[in-house]
Amino acid sequence: MWESKLFKTGVGILLLFLIIYVGSQITFVFQPFIIAFEALFISFLIAGALFYITFPFVDWLHLKKVPRPASIAIIYLVFIGLLVLLFLIIGPILQYEFTRLVENIPGKIAEARQLLNVIEESAFFAQLIDLDALDIDNITDQIASATSRALSQIATSVALILDFTANIFTTVIIIPFLLYYMLKEKGQGLIEGVVTHFAPSEYADNINSALAEMNKLLSSYVQGLGIVCLCVGILAYIGFLIIGLEYALILSIFILITNVIPFLGPFIGAIPAVIVGLLESPLMMLLVIIVIVIVQQMESLIISPQVMGRKLTLSPLAIILIVLVAGRLGGLLGIILAIPIFTVLKIIAAHTYEYIKLNRAEKEGIEKQEN
Repeated sequence: MWESKLFKTGVGILLLFLIIYVGSQITFVFQPFIIAFEALFISFLIAGALFYITFPFVDWLHLKKVPRPASIAIIYLVFIGLLVLLFLIIGPILQYEFTRLVENIPGKIAEARQLLNVIEESAFFAQLIDLDALDIDNITDQIASATSRALSQIATSVALILDFTANIFTTVIIIPFLLYYMLKEKGQGLIEGVVTHFAPSEYADNINSALAEMNKLLSSYVQGLGIVCLCVGILAYIGFLIIGLEYALILSIFILITNVIPFLGPFIGAIPAVIVGLLESPLMMLLVIIVIVIVQQMESLIISPQVMGRKLTLSPLAIILIVLVAGRLGGLLGIILAIPIFTVLKIIAAHTYEYIKLNRAEKEGIEKQEN
């Protein structure tokens, strides 16, 4: 028992956890690493996503005999040009809608209060809720007051604004450098060389194979997710324009962004559009729901199967369970990263199982030959 591999592995894992726990109590040693991780995590995350989007184009240019640094520079220039073109196209529309939204917020709050009063006075609502214990005017006043206080605090908190601006500026500055070295490293095979150099020879091939599979699946996921979100945002914008919904561009951009969240994203993204439609008229709310349902059906039946393929297909129940656990452990960021992390862990488990199975088969074959 004491000499078995299982016992030694268990002792090693317990020692690792003990070292982590003891180290976490020595704050002056590990606190700088924690601060550095928190400061750079978002930058690495965004740079990693951009890496999986841009590296196929860099590799294609490199195959055309363009030096890799020059290929990266070309991609940077094309990316900046696309951003400028996009800003010139949608910037005026976005500015107009945002200005109208800011100007109309008081009117929308008044419309919401009137709608709540109408609902309060309805007979059906009176049967469901005790009106004596519910004061709609008081609730709306509290919501408006809380919103006003929050905006006032944000506007007057100079330190908070400066800190947020500094973080954004730092992130924007760091991301291009991180992305450059990621794209450059891919052509040099640095990770494969490190694994081959430091890992035991019997593990190196299996580790490199697992890393290659992870890279391929994550690349498919990030590229596919970006295309799917873009298609969903464009379709939602077209649908909102057809039905004449206000703030169509802002609402469709919100739907595009929230579609990154697995399973829950479409529902979260639909909420503002449904509210805006309801404040205009019940018919408009119904039209908004119809547009969103059509867009989501097109995504699930046509766009996602064609773009994402079947490589990362999980059952709806598995997605729900993964998202719930990830949300409990890591919040919104955990929900967004749940599927990629689960995919990586799945690959590690599969390669570990295959390696153990292969070693066991080889040992059994050697034992049979000896007997």
